[in-house]
Amino acid sequence: MKRPTLKDIAKEVGVSVATVSYVLNGNEKQSISEETKDKIIQAANRLNYVPNLAARSLVKRKSGLVGVLILKHKQNKMPIFTNHNYKLLEKIEEYLATKGYHVLSSNISVEEPNLDIIKQRDLDGVLVFNVDNRIFYDISIKFTVPILLIDAVLDDILFHKINVDYLGYARKISSEDKKVILIPHLNSKHLMDKIREDKRENEEVYFISSVESVKEVVKKHRDEKFIAVSEELGVILSRFVENDRISVICINNEEYLLDEQINKIEVDIENKAKLISDLLLRYIDKNYKYVQYTIIEAE
Repeated sequence: MKRPTLKDIAKEVGVSVATVSYVLNGNEKQSISEETKDKIIQAANRLNYVPNLAARSLVKRKSGLVGVLILKHKQNKMPIFTNHNYKLLEKIEEYLATKGYHVLSSNISVEEPNLDIIKQRDLDGVLVFNVDNRIFYDISIKFTVPILLIDAVLDDILFHKINVDYLGYARKISSEDKKVILIPHLNSKHLMDKIREDKRENEEVYFISSVESVKEVVKKHRDEKFIAVSEELGVILSRFVENDRISVICINNEEYLLDEQINKIEVDIENKAKLISDLLLRYIDKNYKYVQYTIIEAE
């Protein structure tokens, strides 16, 4: 079967080949309507168009590849943030595809990190999810391209970090004087320490790694109301606590998993994916400022 070309997409939409090229390569300098952009992207998907990355890299000195590393911990019995990262990865892939980039993802074991597969590829940039500092520097020395960290705390201006202000979301969703906040366990010890440091006197924060730890928190705070980060943790909590005592910070756009009685607030996963992707593209294009952190705050 003949491989579809830019010319095929242009004919399908009724625009010039140049216009198709501008849209699929994410050229922001050209004034093209959102309607036309949508039609071009839909036609490209419909025709199963795949850009010739090797040819494009000769012209742009870029490979059109972005690496994504997701850290997995064998000892974590409740890998909620790992599952969230896969959902976030899917949204990032969708968005970067509209900018002409492909994503090469790899699971990295916390216990035995192996980068042999991904480091052999010519990448334009790398995203690292939920990594502890002791492992990150072992990863970073393998690459000479921009690296952004998601859900991490690192005192190094060379690397941009993107985090969600979960405490801010908790304060927004609940007006209770006493707040008991349950957050899924994170690979980044430094991020967990930072959250503990930032909590107020009327807030108790627990990092959850098993169903048993949920039971222990509920037993300790029998008469309190609870705030859970993630829909999955909210569902688990609802096994042991009445729904009207639960508030959930939704991170996966899966509010449908939760009972109507449960109070909810959303961290928009599509906006998060777009923010991360746009920041990485700015670094790839060398159009950035030295800012250590971008914080996603409750609106």
